[in-house]
Amino acid sequence: MNQIFQRLSSVFLYTLPLKASIPFGYYLFYKYSFLKILLLLTFPIAIIEKSLPFGSFLLFIILFAGIVRNPNVSYFVRYNACQALLIDIALIIISYLLRIFPIVELGSIIFIFTLCIFIYSISQCIYGVEPEIPLISKSVRMQI
Repeated sequence: MNQIFQRLSSVFLYTLPLKASIPFGYYLFYKYSFLKILLLLTFPIAIIEKSLPFGSFLLFIILFAGIVRNPNVSYFVRYNACQALLIDIALIIISYLLRIFPIVELGSIIFIFTLCIFIYSISQCIYGVEPEIPLISKSVRMQI
């Protein structure tokens, strides 16, 4: 039972970078309406972020201090939480770069790339395997 909870909580953690990638995919949401199902997956994260002042920052602090840096939490959940946070930070940096250099097509590519990472990560978490994402997984191992 404990492994099932760890796997499900790790899957839930990857909805954070998926929610951060949604602004990049608005054109794809308009063109392909079936992608709006992804909005339902990120709805709990959106409620948490919108209900609290500085919700996204508080969520980051809670996840980082409460899960990633907590040795009482299993390594599998800590690994996936740190990896989801690093993907989220990378998406924030990319969004600032796209504000400086507005390239519309790049936003759709970033959304598709993040969606692929999301699908890969949740499939690996369901199997109980740590998802290996190049560059990010190495940074995660240094953090934990």
